[in-house]
Amino acid sequence: MSKSIAFLAQTPGSATIESQQSCLNLGDIQVIAGRKTFSQLSDLLERKGIGLEAGDRVKVHDLSCLALATPMLVRAITKLLGNGVSFEICSPRIVVEPGADDKLHAMLDALDGHYRHQHGIKTHPAEMSPPGRKQLLGPDKLPEIRERLSAPGATATNVALELGVSRSTLFNFLERYDLDRRADREKKGVDRHSENRSDEGHVAESDRSKTTS
Repeated sequence: MSKSIAFLAQTPGSATIESQQSCLNLGDIQVIAGRKTFSQLSDLLERKGIGLEAGDRVKVHDLSCLALATPMLVRAITKLLGNGVSFEICSPRIVVEPGADDKLHAMLDALDGHYRHQHGIKTHPAEMSPPGRKQLLGPDKLPEIRERLSAPGATATNVALELGVSRSTLFNFLERYDLDRRADREKKGVDRHSENRSDEGHVAESDRSKTTS
């Protein structure tokens, strides 16, 4: 039997949780986000012992309730649709059904594909994956990770959870591939070192003045 999952989240300026609940149907399964983002819906459902299946529906009150960067939101919705799960925005009443014949689904797929193309994020079919240990994070992931980290309210911990890696793995990845971040950090280190040397010089000069006098 198909299920209807209502994802409830409150952001600054959005409808309250109580207001969102008043628009739900009697049989809707309510999932209150708390500190989780919409892309972590599967994790929240697993805690309730619920799995999403083809034919199910996920609904949100409106998109202002979702603290997620637009490309990441499009990705999350297209992933649901690809698994046969429909997506509903209650206000306004928009329902996106999975399937190539649904124009809204096709548009979301096109937007996701455009974003991936513009940022050099490659996708390969599973059968093309090289044998051996799967590399969780590669250099092609950098644009996506930057986008996730720059999203309002994003933290390194949450982004690591969304990517399915540890926080330390994420930082090691950024240290290796994000050259701008590394250069900025090194520059700050040089500036601090220069300030310290300046302070030391000032103190040494003061000491010499006292000795001379």
